[in-house]
Amino acid sequence: MIKIGITGDRGFIGENLISALKKRKKFKLVRFDRSRYDLFNIDSLSDFVSNKDVIVHAAAINRGSNKSVISGNIVITYNLLSAMKKFNSKAKLIYLSSIHADSNSVYGISKKLTEIMLESFSAEHRKPITVFRLTNVFGEGCKPFYCSVIATFCHQVAKGEKLSVNPNDKKFKFLYVGDLVGIIIKELATKRKINFYLKTVSSSNEISIPDLAKLILSFKKGKPQLKLKFYKDLYKTYLSYQHKSV
Repeated sequence: MIKIGITGDRGFIGENLISALKKRKKFKLVRFDRSRYDLFNIDSLSDFVSNKDVIVHAAAINRGSNKSVISGNIVITYNLLSAMKKFNSKAKLIYLSSIHADSNSVYGISKKLTEIMLESFSAEHRKPITVFRLTNVFGEGCKPFYCSVIATFCHQVAKGEKLSVNPNDKKFKFLYVGDLVGIIIKELATKRKINFYLKTVSSSNEISIPDLAKLILSFKKGKPQLKLKFYKDLYKTYLSYQHKSV
């Protein structure tokens, strides 16, 4: 039995991960009970970080004031690491970062600095830490008008609203949350020869924003004949917003 603690358990990725783990008997889940735990209070994290095999750190802030973004990424991760050190946690840590760690936005810089902090902590304390840089994750339960153009388009088409489409033909890669969850679950039981492991998690699903808009708009006409898995995942995502709009 692998005992797992998950921060950000109420978020888009966290909820999808928990849903998948509940179907597998070899995992025991500990959700981040906000009535007991606080990522801004190190001492409150004693029980959360103790007696775990893996901690998946999915909690993050990617919108808001500079202060909230910095505290919602760097500070809470520092506190989690401090609690793991203080209470002698033996858990492997899996941190969900972002491809925006290479950008100059406050969010991107906060993610990059957090990665550097994790690498330093791993080296100093010989702690197994995996960092996944995620690429444009989409799927059921993703919040529209927040961090996913697919979520926004699906929500708008389902409600009959007009889309605002950037005409740029640049193609972007998109990662279905179900595929990401599979990668995280595989990592839970993976024993690596190196303590610190960083990997960009992407996909071969590549499409321009105008073509993406046309495809999602076509879903309004009824169930399409889709051959590519990516298109099927998009359609499943669209249907989830269609049901919400009723």
